[in-house]
Amino acid sequence: MENKLSREKIIEAAFQLLEETPDIEKLSMRKIAKKIDVQAPALYWYFQNKQALLQSMAEEIERHFQTPEHTDDWKQVLFAYMENYYDLYQQFPCALEIEMNTIPSSPLRLTRYNDLLGILRTAGFSIEASCIAVSALQHLLFGLLIDITEEKQLYSKILNGDSYLSQQVVLMKQYITDNQLTYVEESFAYRQQKKQKDTFKRMIRLFLDSLEADD
Repeated sequence: MENKLSREKIIEAAFQLLEETPDIEKLSMRKIAKKIDVQAPALYWYFQNKQALLQSMAEEIERHFQTPEHTDDWKQVLFAYMENYYDLYQQFPCALEIEMNTIPSSPLRLTRYNDLLGILRTAGFSIEASCIAVSALQHLLFGLLIDITEEKQLYSKILNGDSYLSQQVVLMKQYITDNQLTYVEESFAYRQQKKQKDTFKRMIRLFLDSLEADD
């Protein structure tokens, strides 16, 4: 079996394990070796350690990114970039965790970051404004995806019978009703009706519309 081992096979097995247990803290070289029926030391011929594996997994995720066509409409190009990144992080288990726990040292990740900055610099933004804007876009994306993940985990606990969390939901709804928190009630209704991706796209539109070039 070991002579059939490869970097690609190890990465594939790692993603399969994360699909089963979406937590990179619980991912280990030992579990990956067991998954592909090899001895754990064999993996270290391909990856120095788990961090090296995560770096390669981040690069694999980035390899599947669909680069938008560049046009003169810089807002539309940035919007397309963020929408495609949103879709990308839905394709791989723990993609956001992997992104946040690795250094963007690979050629693809560095090139994409340079492209994003370049779109703004070409549109007349200073390097300071470009860095802030790209950082803000990333935070919008990461923040929403983290919120979605945490919300799913809480909802899963409620479905699995967590009585305390269920009680908190009841108390929350009761307080909103008793104190006529109309705007909060409207916001909850809106979130239930709108798809998460639609919300994200609206957030990006609002942010991009607020940007003005320095020149």
